[in-house]
Amino acid sequence: MTDDPDTERSGGRGLRARVLRAETSLAVLAVLAVLYTAFLAQNLVAPIVAAVVASFIFMPLMRAIPFRFLPDAASAAIIVALIVGALAGAAWALAEPAAKWTGRIPAALEQIERKSSEISKPVEAMRKASKQVEEITNGGPEPQAVVMKEPGLIEQAMEAAGQKGASFLIFIVLLYFLLATGELLRDRIIRSAKRLTDKEKARRILRSMEREISTYLLSISLINAGLGVAIGTSLWAIGLPNAALWGVAAALLNFVPYAGAAAGMILTGFVGFIVFDDLGQALMAPAIYFFWNLIESQFVTPSILGRRHTLNAAVVFLSIVFWGWMWGVIGAVLAVPILVMMNTCFAQIEGLRKFSIFIDGRPLPGQDPTGSNLPE
Repeated sequence: MTDDPDTERSGGRGLRARVLRAETSLAVLAVLAVLYTAFLAQNLVAPIVAAVVASFIFMPLMRAIPFRFLPDAASAAIIVALIVGALAGAAWALAEPAAKWTGRIPAALEQIERKSSEISKPVEAMRKASKQVEEITNGGPEPQAVVMKEPGLIEQAMEAAGQKGASFLIFIVLLYFLLATGELLRDRIIRSAKRLTDKEKARRILRSMEREISTYLLSISLINAGLGVAIGTSLWAIGLPNAALWGVAAALLNFVPYAGAAAGMILTGFVGFIVFDDLGQALMAPAIYFFWNLIESQFVTPSILGRRHTLNAAVVFLSIVFWGWMWGVIGAVLAVPILVMMNTCFAQIEGLRKFSIFIDGRPLPGQDPTGSNLPE
């Protein structure tokens, strides 16, 4: 054993470095394990996350008139019943036009194939010639492969409907309990902190997350509703059938930034191509969709949301790609709300504030070293 203080200090630093590396490795492995579990159990985890996000949205409504004069259980039941009623009414109103368009898909595909036959004929001839050359080279036709019969389309649809129905039931029931016991749960979270400063920080984080996510999604919902009305009216003006259906679809698709607008343009282009014989008139539908989305994304949304809710565009895109890959459509819808909640939480915690700077999309984020210009 040596009495050299320099050796002891270097040994202590080496031990701390090894401990830090071990803790970092364990943290990374824990995050990967959580993400892997969330991927495998997406039908369970996704509705739970959606219910938590929705509870932050509707919790301010619980404290508004007339709900604040009612018991929390009654207010939560009314809000959940209104949500279910609105979804059921929308499904009933859109069922008939959606069924009509679904029934037209086979004829539409035949029409598209007929219109594009002049382009496909040379390609088909090249494919057949290539296959003949391959058969001659291999000394004869290829042996036929044995293909296992997979479940039919109806069986797959019924299985998917059962899974999504169970997920929706989990979402609705959990949302009710989160709204009914929200204040009690908030109080338990705050009481679980040991120090008074931690209690105040927990209270501030919960309030900020509730305010930010509810304000953001309420503003986005109103913007998307206006966008749907503008697109539906414009498509009706050019004579596109069931323009109201495409207006509602545009409002819903716009909850997924970037990908939603692209999907809407593709769908309206497909519909315009099968409805109108003139190519210029057919291209009017996606052009109108693009025009109103451009107005919304470049002028309306920045003016309403302002700098407070501005996020880094690259981080938003990566969040949509990641959560869309994890949970499909519901993940893409939840990507931005999850990012808003993470940004709000990170901005309130000193050790995580540097991550908020990367998520924040405002000019010169983090200019004040004290972090006073970050979201409250």
